[in-house]
Amino acid sequence: MSAEYKVALTFEGADRIDIACRADEDVITAALRQGHLLLSDCREGSCATCRGFLVDGDYDQLLPHSPHALTDAEEEDGIVLACRLRPSSDLVIDFDYPADRVGRYEDGTRNGQIVAVDRVADTVARITVRTNAAQDPFQWEPGQYLQITLPAVGATRAYSMANTPDGGRELEFLIKLLADGRFSGHLAADKALGEPVRLRGPYGQFVFRGEPRPVFVAGGTGLAPVLAILRSLAPATEARLVFGAAQESELFALDELRSLRQTLPHLDAVVTVERPTESWSGATGPVTDHLDPIDPTRAYYLCGPPAMISAAELRLLAAGVPRDHIHTERFLETGDQQP
Repeated sequence: MSAEYKVALTFEGADRIDIACRADEDVITAALRQGHLLLSDCREGSCATCRGFLVDGDYDQLLPHSPHALTDAEEEDGIVLACRLRPSSDLVIDFDYPADRVGRYEDGTRNGQIVAVDRVADTVARITVRTNAAQDPFQWEPGQYLQITLPAVGATRAYSMANTPDGGRELEFLIKLLADGRFSGHLAADKALGEPVRLRGPYGQFVFRGEPRPVFVAGGTGLAPVLAILRSLAPATEARLVFGAAQESELFALDELRSLRQTLPHLDAVVTVERPTESWSGATGPVTDHLDPIDPTRAYYLCGPPAMISAAELRLLAAGVPRDHIHTERFLETGDQQP
């Protein structure tokens, strides 16, 4: 029989949950086995949702994982992926979210229908999903996401809501269209309007913590949860946004950003293009070129491709921003090779 160890899970606010974890199972699996739904998503070491800090204890080696989810340097600093961690001693692991997110990580399933599909850029579509009137509307925090299943193509994907919860049944999603995407390819082929969908959630910890001067950095459709958060901010909030795309044709939601300046008079927004044409008159280069001035006292919310987030994290940490002031959500592309 495999050895079993005590694992103490601590959270914001000094709350604690104690579980037992066998040497042949990871911490997420052990917690699930004992009825605790810790924040996680891929369960394969790719998404970084289950990151925590190892306060005490030992393990032999993390299970295989993506360097975008956890770098060697981060692991040396004590950061771990709970879905990749098997203990070799008793452990204490600290997570940067409150304990009340445990146990309500999954809030149920709804049925819905795609009622609008709009191409908002060459590679981005906005879809509107309306849930069934017989079911209660979803309740979520801006920045969270749902798992959406499209039965017509047999695909399930994770997409963040771009709208704010208002007690209604309509959900807005901004989706990158991939050439080999089973889900997004169906959208690109104009076949999705009217299709039924199943939705499960909400999930995720990429939610606003209430700081007075937050900085948001978004790449591509990573703007979706950031839009939801911006739309929910109090007018007095001194927010900054850096939004970037590879090409001008991939930019979207610019009208929404202009409108937000009416409700958020202290919003400073920079829109940048990495490979601009001669007609582009705005900022150029990757979003990481526009982080300055970096202020270690501010909170930074990063959402987009893993490489973008890793590069931004390195710059922020090098400039003295504490790790607990950096909140991330990595968007992973999923084509037919990953059903």
